[in-house]
Amino acid sequence: MYCTRLASDVIKTSHLPSSLPSVLRLKRWYKLSMLRVIITVTSQPTTSQVIPLTPQLQQLAPLVLTPLVPKLTLVTTTTTTTTSVVIKMDSQRRFFVIGNWKMNVDKSRIDSIVKFMTAASLNPRTEAVVGCPSCYLSYARQQLPNNIGVAAQNCYKVAKGNFSGEISAAMIEDCGCEWVILGHPERRTIFHEPDDLIREKVAHALKSGLKVVACVCETKEDRDEGRTWQVLEAQMASLAASVSDWSRVVIAFEALWASNTGVLATPNQVQEVLSQLRQWLRHNVSHSVADTTRIIYAGSVSSDNCQEMARLADLDGFLVGSAALRTDIIDIINARGSYVSRIVNFFSEQERSLKRI
Repeated sequence: MYCTRLASDVIKTSHLPSSLPSVLRLKRWYKLSMLRVIITVTSQPTTSQVIPLTPQLQQLAPLVLTPLVPKLTLVTTTTTTTTSVVIKMDSQRRFFVIGNWKMNVDKSRIDSIVKFMTAASLNPRTEAVVGCPSCYLSYARQQLPNNIGVAAQNCYKVAKGNFSGEISAAMIEDCGCEWVILGHPERRTIFHEPDDLIREKVAHALKSGLKVVACVCETKEDRDEGRTWQVLEAQMASLAASVSDWSRVVIAFEALWASNTGVLATPNQVQEVLSQLRQWLRHNVSHSVADTTRIIYAGSVSSDNCQEMARLADLDGFLVGSAALRTDIIDIINARGSYVSRIVNFFSEQERSLKRI
């Protein structure tokens, strides 16, 4: 018998089947006729006392919970009838997903996206943002609920002046928006924006009060010629020189060779680069910035691969392109949020498997 209270993310599991493998037979471990296990998922700091895990729970964590819930620690308290297990996310970083609409929407398309995003149940632990064309910033902000942020896709390096076609940080804020994407790979490769210009844009946006998704990228040629890290290191050094407040910066890494090419980056390839970026922050900025700055990935993220990617140790979210125009974006926003359901499904599947034997 399994029941869940998803609103508070609590699972109460009672009467675990005695025929489960011994590592899961909690009743046997504690020699109780009935044991209730309360599992709580939280991304917030807990004041509970950390108690050394029993050998049995040490077995339970890697075999059952770790594959289902990445980056966790367990805090346990035990009474004569109840064992409480708090699953606490190790990461201090809130999961972040930004869907970049690029130049692919009009008001009608925005209305359609808003409709399915507002109708969906979005994981409140994920910070969700959309990247909107400048002419629709106000419209998108008015249509979307407050729990979904709106970002401009670019802005210039000064507050005002004779710069036809540009948009300023102040204009973005005047539209009710608080985010901007800067240094996007398309700005770097199609419009040939150099690191120096991107650095000046980031500095001005932060000084003006905006939050910044700062992009770095590698091309197919960079990877083929083995200069990926050389290129990324130069981009990071330029970026770091402009940042006055890292708490308002999200770093987005894009593998251009894996964006709309039919070739997907493997989780190992993504994790390798994200780890290098975090180590660069650790060695060149500070341990605190490395531990708290969110680093996200872009490169053909979809419903099919988002959950596997979301388990990567150094990944804190996604910059989403074409999938942001489809309902895939719901799955991507929720990619690291369905831990309760995963745990319930695991135990339910175990029970069904045993019944088939």
